[in-house]
Amino acid sequence: MAEAARAGADIRRPGVGGFLRYLPLLVLVFGLAELGAHFFFSRRAPSPEEWAAVRPLVASWWKPESVVVIAPYWAEPLARHGFGDAIMPLRDVARPDATRYAEAIEVSTLGSRSPELAQWKVLREAKQGRFVVRAVVNPSPPVVTYDFTDQVDPAFADARIDHRSGAADCPFHASATAEGGGLGGPPIYPAARFICPGQPAHVSVGVTIIDDEQAHPRRCIWSHPPGDEVELVTRFRNVSLGTMLHGHTGMGWLIERDQAVSRFTIRVTVAGEEVGKVVHQPGDFWKAFEIPLGLAAHRVADVEFRVSAPGGGTHVCFAVDSR
Repeated sequence: MAEAARAGADIRRPGVGGFLRYLPLLVLVFGLAELGAHFFFSRRAPSPEEWAAVRPLVASWWKPESVVVIAPYWAEPLARHGFGDAIMPLRDVARPDATRYAEAIEVSTLGSRSPELAQWKVLREAKQGRFVVRAVVNPSPPVVTYDFTDQVDPAFADARIDHRSGAADCPFHASATAEGGGLGGPPIYPAARFICPGQPAHVSVGVTIIDDEQAHPRRCIWSHPPGDEVELVTRFRNVSLGTMLHGHTGMGWLIERDQAVSRFTIRVTVAGEEVGKVVHQPGDFWKAFEIPLGLAAHRVADVEFRVSAPGGGTHVCFAVDSR
């Protein structure tokens, strides 16, 4: 009886040969697990600590006239948190486009490249951890002679409402109450802005930020006109002009999405003479434009942006420079 029991136990005990039969399957399972782990970790977004670790390299390449561009774009908030305002100031993060910069530093992860810099020449490249940092140069850098968005200040500009019966000045307030915002609401009306007396809060001129159709922030001059047959005019004094005006217009993505607001028009004058105009239709979103200056090129003169809209019920924001 004991011998029979031992014999039965020996039959049930797996031998080496049985284990070897499953070895190829185990190798396959572990190989697939390793491949899956590699794919997961290689496509995982870098952590805040990794962004902070690459900052010294980026800072050593950065110059005040350059711009830091992140690829893929959705990683930019993590980059800005790690890099800080010193090398990613709001003026650059909410740029109208990259064409004004002569140089850029592209910080790439996950194998991405920035479409903004697709035609720019790579000067040098370095790899650190899961990042590739590239110094690139603009193949056709402009000479920007004046940035209007930077000069919305009583030292350089003034604002008024022009209507049939005359004009009404809009005094500048350096520390007004910041208003606006909220889900589905307008952008923030900044504390420093030209405020038009007797008008709603949105009828003002100041620098704010809207979002475009790709959720990119865009820094621009808010200029909401008050009504029919009325123009909200912003005048910049003694502007050093180049050969053209290069700019963008927008309303903000949420306002334009349903195209339920009216168009707006910006007429541009130099020394009282109209040099061109831009008509922005709902659905144009962040729309680029250029106005050749012709005989007004290379002059120092007053420049006015005269904004109007049917019914006045339209958000207006624009960013312009002369180059």
